Amino acid sequence: MARLSNTRADRSAVMLFSDVFDALVQSMHESLPAAGFDDIRPSHSVGVLRTLDPEGTRPGELARRAGVTPQAMAEFVRYLEERGYVERVPDPTDGRARIVRLTTRGHEAAKAAHVAFDAIETDWKHRLGEQRYRQLKEMLAELRAPRAVRSVRRPRAAKAQAPSRARNRSPRSR
Repeated sequence: MARLSNTRADRSAVMLFSDVFDALVQSMHESLPAAGFDDIRPSHSVGVLRTLDPEGTRPGELARRAGVTPQAMAEFVRYLEERGYVERVPDPTDGRARIVRLTTRGHEAAKAAHVAFDAIETDWKHRLGEQRYRQLKEMLAELRAPRAVRSVRRPRAAKAQAPSRARNRSPRSR
């Protein structure tokens, strides 16, 4: 999706939130190379590492959570697996399936990301002040609550129903 440049003062809260999220991801990724993780890209952290459950997650579920195709997720996982951040192992609940889980190196990268997040939060506290920072967290928690962000979809236009083949055949062809 193309990014629109919009610096108007009345920019929507959703777009401002998107900008803050982008800045957060960029800041984290600027700190990872110094910690020895220069091969993790934003698409890997946002698409895979952020969506993994502690015990591991099936690739199809990772794709659903990240909003990407299963094929794209397979590429992300392959990239991270080749670099030692994740591994694919049999699902303990279904031996036919596989799950993706963090390796030791993956856990180390997650710790480095948390250090970056802590630095970002410290900066926010300094810039906003303790009270406004606490209010920000409360508001974000409220918006994060289940069903706080509802999907907005346009109603689908009614499709014209094709006549049934059975109704269009002559009695002799039945």
